[in-house]
Amino acid sequence: MGEIIIGLALIALGLIIYVQGGDLPSLNEAFFNAGSFPRLIAGLLILLSLILILSKVLELRKRKPVEDKVSNKEKMGSFYREYRLVILTTVVFFVYIFLLQFIGFVVSTILFIIGAAILIGYRKRKEVMTISAVAVILTLTIYFFFENVLYVRFPSGIFI
Repeated sequence: MGEIIIGLALIALGLIIYVQGGDLPSLNEAFFNAGSFPRLIAGLLILLSLILILSKVLELRKRKPVEDKVSNKEKMGSFYREYRLVILTTVVFFVYIFLLQFIGFVVSTILFIIGAAILIGYRKRKEVMTISAVAVILTLTIYFFFENVLYVRFPSGIFI
């Protein structure tokens, strides 16, 4: 059942990305513009989420109904234990989106990459240092490439 809920949430996210992708500015009247790639990814996300939902619905239909004497609180606890990492990563992602407009792309992306890596399980000092270096290099490379080559503006906040 949890896969169906996750699938529905991903469809909603895909629809939001698809609609917002149309608002990105384009430099000329080319067939592909700055919003083409996000829309493509959003379409794939929606398609794969539909496949996930359909497969889980078919699996639930084939399964014989079993009388459960488990309370809703125990079900929710089991759901949280099973999907803890997904839920926490989603929360971190939404915090990243919220902070993006206030502190800017570069700083919030570096913090997001480091925070997500720590959340996943990289907690040793050497691993965190490596991930921090990769986060800084990757974020700055993406920022300068998009700003100077593709002329796509990133959100800027109190920092870059």
